[in-house]
Amino acid sequence: MRVAVDGVYFGTNVGRLPDDVIKLAAGVGADGLNWPLHPHYHADPARFAKKIADFGLAVVSLGLMPHISAVPGSEFDFRELVKRALDAAHIFGAPVLDLWTWHPPDVDKAAAQTTLAHNIEAVAPMVADAGCVLSFEFEPDTTLERYDEALTFLAPFGPTVRITADTYHIFRVGDDLLAAAMALGPRIGIIHFSGSHRGEPCSEGSGGPEGSPDHCEYEPFLRAAVKAGYAGDVVLQYKPPVDAEGRPDEEETAASLKRAVAFARTTIASL
Repeated sequence: MRVAVDGVYFGTNVGRLPDDVIKLAAGVGADGLNWPLHPHYHADPARFAKKIADFGLAVVSLGLMPHISAVPGSEFDFRELVKRALDAAHIFGAPVLDLWTWHPPDVDKAAAQTTLAHNIEAVAPMVADAGCVLSFEFEPDTTLERYDEALTFLAPFGPTVRITADTYHIFRVGDDLLAAAMALGPRIGIIHFSGSHRGEPCSEGSGGPEGSPDHCEYEPFLRAAVKAGYAGDVVLQYKPPVDAEGRPDEEETAASLKRAVAFARTTIASL
């Protein structure tokens, strides 16, 4: 089980360029990256794939952008996006296409779910043929809001269609992490470690941003997921530290990620 740094929260969200994200992940001792299909990160996939490999890293998942899987009227663009993602997955050797089920506030949830279902039906066969999986992330106020809703909605589409399990999203709505892991089991496409405060994941009750404790119980969660059939990787996805003016704090970001990588590895080793 590999530990990866998220290229969205630590890359595109803070304006960090691809080469710098690769160096950051390698420098903190991670095994790999969740690589976002952002224009800057997708401009030259062959070059980036070589550099990632040269730094001893792997791409454990690809984060698909833009987030249009459930947006009515974007069906053609979404299906073309998946085709590009599969080309990239072949180059990077990435087994998981990670998607967020956002929809605009003015779009009815039922309409968004209908669009999502039609899009999955259209792309799932070519994803399966490529040996990859689609992994959809649930989150409050999106098309799929909780783990039980995501599980029910996605179950009819078979094993190619899976669920991204983010500890923060499960915790923040009051769902039990252990119950979620046991229920989702082999349907999990990728796991995101993120603190209950959306900050650095750490031992339960220990400090987070401005001293806020992290209430997520990672070891029971991961142990239950593995026992239920999960055999994938862990991505560290959380808000990077910022300085007093709200700008990314480069020194503390590296220190935080080193701690988070070590914590994730300790959690994995305890299974």
